[in-house]
Order: sequence, then C-alpha cells, then structure tokens
Amino acid sequence: MKNSKKYFTVTLALIVLLSFAFTSVTAQLKTPSSVGKYEKGTITLNKGKEIEGYIYIDMMNPQEFQKRVNLINEKTYQAFLKGKKINKDIEVYKPKDMESFTLENGKKFKKAKYVNIFATRKQDMLPKTLMLEVATEGKITVFKKYHHTQGIVSGHLPDRTKVSDAEYAKWQENNFEILYQKEGEGSKNMSVINIKALVGDNEAVLENYNNDYYGFQTLFTKGPVFESSFQLDALEAFTKMVEDYNKS
Repeated sequence: MKNSKKYFTVTLALIVLLSFAFTSVTAQLKTPSSVGKYEKGTITLNKGKEIEGYIYIDMMNPQEFQKRVNLINEKTYQAFLKGKKINKDIEVYKPKDMESFTLENGKKFKKAKYVNIFATRKQDMLPKTLMLEVATEGKITVFKKYHHTQGIVSGHLPDRTKVSDAEYAKWQENNFEILYQKEGEGSKNMSVINIKALVGDNEAVLENYNNDYYGFQTLFTKGPVFESSFQLDALEAFTKMVEDYNKS
C-alpha cells in the first residue's frame, strides 16, 4: 500500500512537471515576442480617411497584423516607451474597416481576399480577408502572405524552441506565400499561376516571358503552396514582369 501511494505521488509530480514545462515552451511562442515593436505608420480607412500613429508589427506572429491592426497615438507611444501599460489605449482595426496601411519604412499592406485551395480543414477553406504586404500594385498586384509556424510546415525554418526571437524573425521575413491578384479577380497563390491567362493580353510582356527575359521561367519552381516560399529571386523576377505589364 505504501509503495502504491509512493508511486502515485511520484507519477503526479512528473505530470505536474511536464505540464509546467509544456506551458513554459508554449508561453514563449505567444504574442508579444521580444522582436515586436510599434512602427510609425498610417491607416487608410474604407472611405479614405487617414489615421496616423504607431502600428504594432511582430514578425514572430505575422498572422496578428495580417488579421488586425493595433494602433496607438503619439501620447500612448511615449507612455509605452516609458514602460507603462497601454492596453486600454490600443485601437484595433480589422480588414473590413480598412483599405490599407503603410509604415514609415515604405512598406505597404493592402486588403485582399484569399482562399487557401490547399487547405485540408473545412474552416481553412473559407475566404479570408487579410492585410497583405504589397510587392507591387496596379492592374496586377503582387502580395506577400506571411506565415506563423514552429518549423512544422517547412524544413527551411529553424526549431523555434532552439533559437532566439531575433534569429527566428530573420527566417520569418522570408516565410511567405507569393500571391497575385488581377483587377476584378481574387488573389491566388503562385503555385497555380497561368502566365498566359495573367499577362497574355499584353503581347510584348508575353513575348518577353516566353524568351525568359525576366528569368522567371528559370527561377520559379512550381510545387505545393509552401514550396512557393523562399523563392526570393523568383519573386523579384515575377515582380519585374508584372511592373512591365502594369506600365502598359
């Protein structure tokens, strides 16, 4: 009886210890991270009104600023710098409220509707309206759709539990899907791209593409949705082609 009681006590202690360890690791992965910061920027609402302030950007958790924008004014920002609690003074804007937002560093994020045709869960197949970073815009707009992972989706990513926030954030900068959107259409992942359907009504650009003038044919490798990430050279070449199309 005593041995049984002792065994139960040890087992219970191990469960508590493992639970604490799991909670500790999980907590490290939650917003906010040590790399999250407020950056000066401007939100443009649906009716064109502009609101200036400081926008919270956290590359450890890019899904947050793609789903909603946390904005504070100058006074609150100064309080934040002094270490004061500012949660009650944060204004939250959702994609349905905005056209776009821009940061002082020149980055622009624009509202786009996206359906993940590669999704396996029903809830992930529903259209989502997100604020996505713009690589170039015009008759065709090219977006970066950032991902939040712990290294499960792509082997390119490091193990989140073995690197610092700063190291992980560097990887996150290039952890995105390349999306494109033609005027009047929804945004699509580059993995399903049809160049003739996209730029075929511009003979000069199509000819350049066929002659691999942009290098896009050589650089881009089609594959599953997440295999389109990390193709930075392909993004640059594709953007160049789209910009030529948009100029005409």
